[in-house]
Amino acid sequence: MLRVNNLNRSIKYFCQLLLIATALVCVPRTSFGQEIVSCPASAPDVPATTISPQMPNDACIPTGFPGNPIDYFDDYSWRAFLALVWPAAEGARGQPDTNAQLGKADTPLVFETFKSEWEIFQRDGAVPADWGEMGGENPCGATGLTHKDLVLAAFSKFANVGQAGFGELVGPLVAQNQSYVRFQTAFNRTEFEGIQARQLYLRSNLSNVVFDSGAIDIKASWVLMDGVSDPQRFYTRHALVMNLETDSCEDKLVGLVGLHIVHKTPSRPQWIWSTFEHIDNVPSADSMGHALSFNAANGVAMPDENPFRFPPAPQAPAPFNVERVKPAHAQTDATNKRYRQALSAMGSVWQNYQLVMTQWPLIPNRPDINGKPQNTFPGQGTDGTSFANTTLETFEQGRIATGCMNCHNPVQTSSDFVWTLTTRAWPPLIAIVNTQPISPGTLAIQSVDPEVFTDSDAPLAPFELPAAQLNELLELKQLLQAK
Repeated sequence: MLRVNNLNRSIKYFCQLLLIATALVCVPRTSFGQEIVSCPASAPDVPATTISPQMPNDACIPTGFPGNPIDYFDDYSWRAFLALVWPAAEGARGQPDTNAQLGKADTPLVFETFKSEWEIFQRDGAVPADWGEMGGENPCGATGLTHKDLVLAAFSKFANVGQAGFGELVGPLVAQNQSYVRFQTAFNRTEFEGIQARQLYLRSNLSNVVFDSGAIDIKASWVLMDGVSDPQRFYTRHALVMNLETDSCEDKLVGLVGLHIVHKTPSRPQWIWSTFEHIDNVPSADSMGHALSFNAANGVAMPDENPFRFPPAPQAPAPFNVERVKPAHAQTDATNKRYRQALSAMGSVWQNYQLVMTQWPLIPNRPDINGKPQNTFPGQGTDGTSFANTTLETFEQGRIATGCMNCHNPVQTSSDFVWTLTTRAWPPLIAIVNTQPISPGTLAIQSVDPEVFTDSDAPLAPFELPAAQLNELLELKQLLQAK
């Protein structure tokens, strides 16, 4: 024991010397992806703008900090964002190339190499391939795919076009170039291997799920670059995109317009929820003089509800204007300014992105507390600023009840706040949408159009929905349909 303690002290002393000599943080490497930077023993009074491929493991708040710690959570969000948009290492999913500069061209980003939703939730509940593999089917029927390839398609034809919700609330978002926004969901290795170990891609296993700290999932929104006047202002890349008219995938240039980051941290087991957008999405002081992705700048107000229903027409209709209903918090704006100035000095395209909101549980280290607004920030009585992404929750910007944590709260117990498990596990529940009301008892899943509503060409046999999952779906439906 004495030798072990002496060794530990020697390692600690070496790290301290390295920190002094090089101004780097000595951190352990992890086989699960990026280097994880732990909070220092004494957090700085003012967060330092940090541009690094290292992923923070938590928001670092000074001990005994008396006020609203939004500056520390927003700084954490920016550091997490930059770590996830760092160029990925060659041949290694979820790991950054620490020798590459931020913004390196022709290289996938770290988050783009995460395990995609379609890789995990295979047709008919098939076992997904291991982390480093791309086995199984893909929605495009393409051959030779690797983790470098971005596939913006789904086994269910329209599944990555509709926004989250039930019934009338799952309409698509149409960009000003009259194309549908495509949504991507993906999981880091920690979260994927949790899903893999318990076979959570099967509905029968969704009960009392708790992921390990360090689990990360993302949801990204992408727009086709066809006809976009300033594509250089966006992070762009080529992707296989489903053509909804021909039912085939095409190589298209797409641009990132929105990114959710959800990270389960040591002090916040209900996860920290961060959301970013491109500054040219909707009208703002930063977007003046540039063409907007979701607003024609013609003074026409955004409609109260999405005029388009699900499933959408294969050909995208004429777009409507999107607006930001509530402004970002003033302190979030200040953090954005610090990071965007630093990125501008580097000439990085990421200077054109901004943090819209960080949401977190108010009380740390209490996994038993739910994610309802009275337990979060933003939350009940603090919802005067933005808590939604204009590209991901376009029509859910008005009520904190439809903010990230409260919307995911119904599945806190069954799937640790991860709705994707409930909505995508086999047998699929997407067939419920627009086909029949949800009611207690045995639920027969019947699809009027398997191409639209299911992940299988074969008819689905009736099955009994577990009572807990039925209650979750009922709670979410009531939440989203409340006026």
